[in-house]
Amino acid sequence: MSDIEFLLDENVLGLDRFLENRVKYRKVGDEGCPIKEADDPTIVKFASENNLVIITKDAKMIEQCKFENVPYVTHSDVDFAKEIVNYSESN
Repeated sequence: MSDIEFLLDENVLGLDRFLENRVKYRKVGDEGCPIKEADDPTIVKFASENNLVIITKDAKMIEQCKFENVPYVTHSDVDFAKEIVNYSESN
């Protein structure tokens, strides 16, 4: 397992069941993490101070990460929809 640790934003909390035992992660709302509904600057500052990569789909959070130079991982619903359509058309 990699040394990279992630922080799951509220809009991707369902991912934890897929990430369990595969990557290290914390979730917004966990003990010792920013509370649910914390503002983006608070979450990004926490990630920066704890060397965490944010996982989010929130465009404003992504902009905050870019501004603060904090690493993040994202995907858009449009890309996901395209993948579904492509899969449907190829099978």
